Parts: sequence; C-alpha cells; structure tokens
Amino acid sequence: MNKMMLSLLGGVFVILVGGIVFLGTFKLPAPTQAMEVQIPNDRLSLQ
Repeated sequence: MNKMMLSLLGGVFVILVGGIVFLGTFKLPAPTQAMEVQIPNDRLSLQ
C-alpha cells in the first residue's frame, strides 16, 4: 500500500512540475486581427 501511495504522489508531482514548466515557457501567439469595441453613445453623454 505504501508503494502505491508513493507512486501516486510521484505521478502528481511530475504532472505539476511539467505543467509549471509548460506555462513558464509557452509563448502566446500575437493576435492576427485588430479588435474594436464600439461603445454606445448613451454611455458617453453628459446628461
């Protein structure tokens, strides 16, 4: 039972370390299109 628990903890550790390394080295691609958000006029009025 102890050996199975140790193997399970080792697997979880490897997955966590792998995820941290992946997120630390992953380069997010730049957007390919310009994004425009139109704000309705009623939000900009001073009344």
